[in-house]
Amino acid sequence: MPVTDYSDADLVKRAVRNAKPNINGTAPRWVAVMDTFGLGRTYAYELCRLHDLNPDDPIEGARCISCNP
Repeated sequence: MPVTDYSDADLVKRAVRNAKPNINGTAPRWVAVMDTFGLGRTYAYELCRLHDLNPDDPIEGARCISCNP
């Protein structure tokens, strides 16, 4: 299926759902959305809610291979 078959809303929803925070360890989903989209806390929180996701769900961030073997 080509990407043109997806609506903009579908692509944004996928990005919100799959966003990962730019920190080592866990962070709330809104932090991951904020990092991914370059938004502030309020807009990132609203974007999570808009797509029926809990902004406060803990999301696993990047893992440092040297720090966490």
